Amino acid sequence: MKRILFIMLAMVLGLGLAVPVVQADSGDNSWDGCIGWNGQGSDSLRCDKIGEGPRTDEGWIHWVVTSAKDVTAAELVLGGSGSGAYEIYERHGGTIHFFTPYFDVTTLTAILCYNGSLSKNSQFVVSDYCPGGNGGGEYEELLVIKTAVTSYTRTHNWSIDKAVAPAEIWLYVDGSGDKTATWTVDVTYEGYEDSDFNVSGTITIQNTGTLAAIITEIVDELAGTEIDVDWGGVTFPYTLEVGGTLTGTYDEDVASKIEGYNDVYVTTNVAVYNGYAEIIWGDPTTEVNETVTVVDTSDLFGEVTLGTVTAPNNGQFTYTKDFAWEEYGADGCGEYVYGNTAEVIGDNEVLLASADATLKVNVQCYIYETAYAKGSSAVCFIPTFANWGWTNPITPGTYEMDLWAAAGRCDTSKGILVGTVTVVYDALTGVVTVTYNVAAPYSLEGTHVYAGTTQFPQVKQGKKTVSTVAPGRYYNASPFGGGTVYVIAHAKVGIPDPNFGP
Repeated sequence: MKRILFIMLAMVLGLGLAVPVVQADSGDNSWDGCIGWNGQGSDSLRCDKIGEGPRTDEGWIHWVVTSAKDVTAAELVLGGSGSGAYEIYERHGGTIHFFTPYFDVTTLTAILCYNGSLSKNSQFVVSDYCPGGNGGGEYEELLVIKTAVTSYTRTHNWSIDKAVAPAEIWLYVDGSGDKTATWTVDVTYEGYEDSDFNVSGTITIQNTGTLAAIITEIVDELAGTEIDVDWGGVTFPYTLEVGGTLTGTYDEDVASKIEGYNDVYVTTNVAVYNGYAEIIWGDPTTEVNETVTVVDTSDLFGEVTLGTVTAPNNGQFTYTKDFAWEEYGADGCGEYVYGNTAEVIGDNEVLLASADATLKVNVQCYIYETAYAKGSSAVCFIPTFANWGWTNPITPGTYEMDLWAAAGRCDTSKGILVGTVTVVYDALTGVVTVTYNVAAPYSLEGTHVYAGTTQFPQVKQGKKTVSTVAPGRYYNASPFGGGTVYVIAHAKVGIPDPNFGP
């Protein structure tokens, strides 16, 4: 029979073998649970291990139960060709070991009863056995060597606060509300803490047997949690020739100084091998951030270095900026939110702390309204047209008309008097000229003038001539030969938003 070699802590993981859960059958019904042996490891003849531990030339069976770190007590009961109840021989990491006399493994049955709990990946297997003497023959043997190197950083801690006063500014068209904003940055030393915990190491697998080993899977667990290992591009299944070596590395950041072991389980097509290294924490490997740099980044100023602070001192920095409506103007009206972040930068440009201060600047806008000139004899467009406005009959002379904005349905009580319009009808030349007079805080954005002998502009619509009051269709038909002329003076006027302000 081919001899199969397990190392001391063989563990069956990832083989997809079913381990039945059964009722306790050891004469004691106080156990939390029991599992039955499914025959795994029955080909693990290892008479070459005589003399190792309790293995004598009288024969033995070495049993292991993996992922059993939460088992508090257990008993192994043999049946079939075997007999007797056996206590735990020893523990290594999360694996428990039993040694029993040798019984014929082909007809042997076994039940393990336990208190506590087993992991879902737990396996109950025969690691090695010998009927007595040395069975000879070729065998598979892997030696798994594991290292675990710990490191962590002691970091000086900092906090930062930032404020801007005032936090909101209202800039009016007339210049009222112009303000100076002041930003204050406070940096506070907060002592130190240990962080950046890391466990790294190597896994070396040596084929020390007389047969090539086909490795189907390798599982590495750091304190019970599976982690990734870099095998240099090797994929599994992988054949490790006699005398060959396979090396992998791992580098794992952890949340704290975890305790326990780093266990690796190497599964071949006939056995599982284990190597482990205890996780031991020493002194910190690095201390950082004794002196920090304070960097301020904002929408207004870009990135600025305010200075440095050295532990255990605190630091404060301030800066200002003036804000005025003229800086923005009519085209820049609206709301502006200026984000501003101050950061504490430690060694290697690492961000340690940050704080934000937001300044909101409100710039008064113009509301653009339609405006029409209204003279003493003005005639409203309504009801002839749906739109409001006035046409003004005049004879040669000079007229000063009010310019009303937003006077819907020609109701000046709802409108805004934004200026005047001067209309001159020259008796000698027959030319009509129109001059708009709009003063601050209002602004004149565009004008349209109609001057003609009919009450409203006349335009072609197909074969017909129709009246219109659309400003884009206005025209000045000067010169006139005297008599009554109608004038419509339209404008687009900007009015400071009356609802602006806190």
